[in-house]
Amino acid sequence: MNTPKLIAFYFPQFHAIPENDVWWGKDFQDWMLVQRSKPLYKGHNQPRIPYGQNYYNPCDYSVLAEQAKMAKEYGVYGFMFYHYYFDGKLLLERPLETLLQHKEINMPFCISWANESWTRGWIGKPHVILQEQKHVYDKKLWERHFMYLLPFFVDERYIRVDGKPIFIIYQPTILSHTKEFISYWNELAVKNGLKGLYFIANKNHQYVNDNFLAHYDALLKFQPREAYNSKDFKLNNIAANFQFLRNMPEKWQGYLRRLWQLLFSYTIIDSNKIWEIILSHAYEKCEYGLTVYESAFFEWDNTPRYGKYAKIYTGMSKQNMKDNLQKLYNLAMENESNFIFFNAWNEWSESAYLEPDTKNGFDYLNIIKSIFQNNQK
Repeated sequence: MNTPKLIAFYFPQFHAIPENDVWWGKDFQDWMLVQRSKPLYKGHNQPRIPYGQNYYNPCDYSVLAEQAKMAKEYGVYGFMFYHYYFDGKLLLERPLETLLQHKEINMPFCISWANESWTRGWIGKPHVILQEQKHVYDKKLWERHFMYLLPFFVDERYIRVDGKPIFIIYQPTILSHTKEFISYWNELAVKNGLKGLYFIANKNHQYVNDNFLAHYDALLKFQPREAYNSKDFKLNNIAANFQFLRNMPEKWQGYLRRLWQLLFSYTIIDSNKIWEIILSHAYEKCEYGLTVYESAFFEWDNTPRYGKYAKIYTGMSKQNMKDNLQKLYNLAMENESNFIFFNAWNEWSESAYLEPDTKNGFDYLNIIKSIFQNNQK
C-alpha cells in the first residue's frame, strides 16, 4: 500500500488587498498582527519571528517556489490552500493563481473553501459583518464558482482521490442546499472531463445535525479545535463549550463572547491532553461510512489576533511532538489512510507553522522529515 503523505494547510493573507485596507487600515496583512504581538505571561513565546525575519509576500513566484522546494526537502507532500469566494467575490486569490500560472513549481496542492462570512470577531464583534457569505440557491452562481476553479482541478499537480480532485468545505454546517450543490458540481465536473469531485467535510466541532454528511465522501478532523470541542475535553469555563452558542442569533453570540472577554482573559490548554484525544479517537468510524482523515499540529496560539483574550495550546516538548506524530502516522498506516493533514505550513497569526523561525530554527521541519521523507513514494 502507499504510505501516508502529509498535506499542510497554507494560509495566504500575507499581502495587502483593497478590502482589508478599508476594514483594518492601509496595507494591512497578517504579518502586522504577528509583529505587533506581545507576550501575555513570563515565558510566553510571542512575538514569533520567521527565520531571517523573512516576512514574505506569497504572491511572489520566488516565494512559492522556495516554499515548495523546502516543503519537498523536509517531507511535506503538498499544500492545502484556503480559498475565499463570497457569492461571486474573490479575496486573497493571488497566491493560488500564481501557483497555477507557474506549472514548474513542483508542489501538489488542493483547495479548502473557507466558506464563512468575514466579521470583526478578532476584536470581539463577530456580529459585525465585513464580507457576507449568503450561500444562496443559485445554479448560475454555483457554475461561475466551479468554472473559476476548473483550471485548478485539471492541473496535473492537483491532489486527487480515486482520480477525483479533492475539495474541502471548511464550514459544511452553513452550506445551504448541500445535496443540490454537491450534485451539481459533480455533474459539472463530469461534463468537463473529470470523474467527479471528492468532497471532504471539515470538522471543527461536534455537529448538532450531521445529515448533510450523507452527501460527502470524507471527513477531515481539524485539530486542535475538533479535539478541544469534543465531549472528552472539558474545561470549567464557558470558553470551552461554545456549542450551545451556535444555535443563537449572531448578535447574541457576539454579546456573550464580549461579556466573557470583559470578565476573563487568555486560556491555556494542555496540548498533551488534546493529543491524547486525537490518538484515542483516530480513525473511528464515521456516520454514513465516510472516509476519515486526521490532522496534526505542534503549536497553536492566536495571541497575534486576539491579544489578551487568546487561546494558547502549549506544553509539548519537541520529543512529545515527534512521538505523537509518529503514533498518528502508525495509525494512518494501520487504517490504510493515504493522507495526514497538518495545521499548518504558515498560519503565523495563530502560531501554527512548520516554516523555520528564529527560536526553533528548522526543528519542526526536521521532525516531519524524520517521519515522512523516507516513506514517500
